[in-house]
Amino acid sequence: MPSTVPSTVPSSEADPAALSGVKVLTLPAAVAAGANGEATGAGTKGALAEATDRLWLAQHAIWHGRSRAEIRNHPRVAAYRAFSKRIGVDPDRFPPSIQALIDRGLRNKPAGGWPHVNPVVDAVNAVAVTDLAALGVFDAEQVTGEVRLTTSQGGEEFLALGADEVTRLEPGRLVLADDLRVLSLFGHRDGVHQMVTDATRRVILLGCVVPGVDADSVAAGLTRTAALLTDPTGARS
Repeated sequence: MPSTVPSTVPSSEADPAALSGVKVLTLPAAVAAGANGEATGAGTKGALAEATDRLWLAQHAIWHGRSRAEIRNHPRVAAYRAFSKRIGVDPDRFPPSIQALIDRGLRNKPAGGWPHVNPVVDAVNAVAVTDLAALGVFDAEQVTGEVRLTTSQGGEEFLALGADEVTRLEPGRLVLADDLRVLSLFGHRDGVHQMVTDATRRVILLGCVVPGVDADSVAAGLTRTAALLTDPTGARS
């Protein structure tokens, strides 16, 4: 069952209204042998890819050809956009993850043109778009202690996915962190340290609850993703 990430955000460093109704759910999951790209000869990688592609294909039929305005105005996308604004992130410049996945991977792309990162990340993204819930995934072996929602102290080093240089964070930035480091700029960008690779065998799945996106549906998305990663052959039925 998903659990809620503890929040240690000082009241003096965040607008209470901005975080009202916001929480992060987590769920640990095992990655099935062969699911993340290594060759096993057992067909597991194929099963995960096939199940993931079925999810993407169903969403392609829904979103292909839609306008950007239709995507932005969907109630759940709009809810994440509103949250981004409340925490100081411009949703037009840095769109919520589900908006970006639909816009860049489905709206004007042919079937099969959705983003491909690795089998585990692809599966998480496919469920996120299907359930319209902001989901993420960390390599559990790279996380030290408990993940928590907090604010930066200032000066922490952070290398974001896709970035070329390490940055030092300003104080008061809303982040997800473990006992050793900042893992993610909350609502914006993950770091490279805990990214899923071919060597990943255990993951922490994360889901973001905001006003307009209920906790039960996010928890259901996490549970569905965990089942898909743990036993992708079961998703064939």
